[in-house]
Amino acid sequence: MELAEVVGQLSELRRFPIEPFSGETPNEVVVRPEGAVGDRAFELVDERTSEPLTWRRAPELLRYSARFLEDLVIADLENWTRVLLPDGREVPVTDPGWLADVSRRLGRPVQLRRAPAGSAHGLLHLISRPTLRFVERVYGAPVETRWLRANFLIDLSGGKAFEEDEWVGRQIRIGDALFDVTGPSQDCIAVTSRAEKPEGDLSMVDGLLKVRSGALGLTVRVSKGQRIRVADAVSLVD
Repeated sequence: MELAEVVGQLSELRRFPIEPFSGETPNEVVVRPEGAVGDRAFELVDERTSEPLTWRRAPELLRYSARFLEDLVIADLENWTRVLLPDGREVPVTDPGWLADVSRRLGRPVQLRRAPAGSAHGLLHLISRPTLRFVERVYGAPVETRWLRANFLIDLSGGKAFEEDEWVGRQIRIGDALFDVTGPSQDCIAVTSRAEKPEGDLSMVDGLLKVRSGALGLTVRVSKGQRIRVADAVSLVD
């Protein structure tokens, strides 16, 4: 019989239909061994080199976001995806106009493609709210959750920053899904590459990341389960 200790609650879900755009905050998502359905389903690439674009090298891409019209989308993703441009317009992902807009802003042609199988699929990123609050104190200003590159934001019962670090090598249950905690995450917060004028001290966040070898939060992989929802209990499984 599974023994589990409730350690918190899932307070926010985030999914990134197009990497490296900002994502969406659905209330629930379908999960499979390959990850959360629709997460990083597409990627933006340099048309000349076919190299994937990243928010680290082009932080202005974080001003764009993408979403699905249905939280529990599982197929035909192109017809369900919408792109929100910095000027507030929302268009279907099949509309070539938004690609032209991105190309103009970057000064080079870009194209969209389906993300290849195995490119970080199956890996999801988690960070706790106490850890986020610690980052905000270091930064000296609020950090909007849309700048997190994490899929799960967890409220912890104990309220201790970096408590989730102790979960590496164990399993956690969120709703009906079980996850293996594979290690620290190296790509879960984009505050140091904000597209707009920063309010806090970015050098302090850089220092924190250096002390922690660039890691904030955890990387987890779906072991089994079908669906998770905001407000689901988070349990540490023995």
